Amino acid sequence: MRNKIKWILGGICLALFLIIILVFWFRVTILTRAGQFMAPEGNYTADAAILEGNEFIDRGIIMSGMNLLSSGKVKRLFVVLHRIAPSDRPFAINADYPDLVRRQMVNLGLKEGDFQVIVTHIHHPLTLIAARGAAEIISKEDVKSAILLSSGFHARRSYLVYQHVFSQFQIKIFPSACFSSYKLDHWWSQEYGLRDFTAELLKLTYYLAGGYIPFKLSYQL
Repeated sequence: MRNKIKWILGGICLALFLIIILVFWFRVTILTRAGQFMAPEGNYTADAAILEGNEFIDRGIIMSGMNLLSSGKVKRLFVVLHRIAPSDRPFAINADYPDLVRRQMVNLGLKEGDFQVIVTHIHHPLTLIAARGAAEIISKEDVKSAILLSSGFHARRSYLVYQHVFSQFQIKIFPSACFSSYKLDHWWSQEYGLRDFTAELLKLTYYLAGGYIPFKLSYQL
């Protein structure tokens, strides 16, 4: 009996050793695929583009949206921001931030009819609340499909949330990840890339475990 147990334990140890060797040998491929999973993107054409921000929005996301508009891949832009109370505004920002975004986009050459700034309330869970607020407004427009521009590895969770919410209005969502603080290539060798991947993977797990995203959607794209 003891010999049998030793053989079983030996087999388990050997299997674990081989798994570790395989993971190490194919680590670049595994990490590359993991990054691509968390930051889905593609070459899409849609009715509109949703530019996802939080209290603020990255310039890179704005410029990516403008490129989609100028290339004819979308007809309109929707910028989604979280509402900031005047008392919570950062030092030296006294003006209304969404209004600053509107004016700056006009200064960049966009017409008022080319875009709309949507301001959503801040409640937990933030991404889900923002998606619901955006859907209430965008669903009233002539939009049947939209490209969702999100920051880095946040794109996977954001895409699943928006797709779940917008599907109730028969609006198809396509994901597109934008990178500014780090690059998708060799993200694991960049400090901010490692931190963002870990944080977003945990948040994605939390959203799935909490039922904010149906599990059946987790493997899409």
